[in-house]
Amino acid sequence: MPSSRHSSPYRPWLVHAMVVMTMTISHPMGVSALSSIALTNPGNNPKSSFGKGGRPSFEESPNKEAITPTTTVTSSSSSPWRVVMDLGREPLSRMPFEWARSGCRMPLAIPCDFARTSTSSTTEQQVIQPRSETVSFTGPDGAVVKPIQGGTWTLNDPQQPTEINFSLTFPETMARRDVTIEGGSTLLLTGRVYTQDEFNQLNQAYLDAREATWQVGKELNDMVQRQGAAKKWNEDTQSWEKRYRAENPWQAAQKRVQYWQRKQEQDAKLQERPDPNTLSDRGTLPLATTVVSNDNENNQQKIYMAQGGVVRLQDVKTGRPGPVMGTWSAQPITNSPASYRGN
Repeated sequence: MPSSRHSSPYRPWLVHAMVVMTMTISHPMGVSALSSIALTNPGNNPKSSFGKGGRPSFEESPNKEAITPTTTVTSSSSSPWRVVMDLGREPLSRMPFEWARSGCRMPLAIPCDFARTSTSSTTEQQVIQPRSETVSFTGPDGAVVKPIQGGTWTLNDPQQPTEINFSLTFPETMARRDVTIEGGSTLLLTGRVYTQDEFNQLNQAYLDAREATWQVGKELNDMVQRQGAAKKWNEDTQSWEKRYRAENPWQAAQKRVQYWQRKQEQDAKLQERPDPNTLSDRGTLPLATTVVSNDNENNQQKIYMAQGGVVRLQDVKTGRPGPVMGTWSAQPITNSPASYRGN
């Protein structure tokens, strides 16, 4: 008699599975056919169905994502962004005196999809959808997790946008020390955006102004160098004399005024052009099908989002923007390697 360690009970379902595998290898369509069925084990799956004699039954795996007759077919295009809010007391804010008085801040990172959706029965809508149903931060007592809901987003000009507005709603109260977001509050976020065309134009205007300043500065520097040049020996007069004749004082004064004007224009263009270190990486936003733009690809508007956007609390009665609660910035979510710069 073999020992009980080597004995194994008869398992008809295992034999049947080996037969099926043998048929799969010999049949050219066996692999694809077997991938669409589920082999059930009576010992491991109490809900499996078996026929007479303990033989397993093979059933097609149900499709959990199947569209039911009541499902509304929706077409959409979206752009993923990671929105980071820095909530806390801001200068001249009209928030209550005790709110964030300690100087505490509440950092919130919310990956979102800026989407443009359309259905067969409604017009296009621009919605922002958080990629998670919750948002969290680490407080003194550990992780704080609360639900969050998306809203809508708009651009002031779809063809040449310069400002973006969107909203996020917090159904439950969220607090970090004395920084509190009351339950049911909607935050309105406003920020500056730049298209690639606009950024190129502002950058070129600054480069042209800088080049003009350099040119006038070179002419002014040449005048100074000529006046301070070393004297040369004149054999005829047996004396030292200047290499260049004296500059016209009026022309020298005019050149200095011209340089000052060019420098002011350069500084003004520099203020108009955004600092590249304060811009997000280039991302996209979905365009409406009726919008025609020279700065788009696959109906996606290429933009940069500037740091330092404003977060305001929406007035419950009027729905208009209320007091400032903090700032925000955003970065596009891409498959590119992350760059961890200290900004």
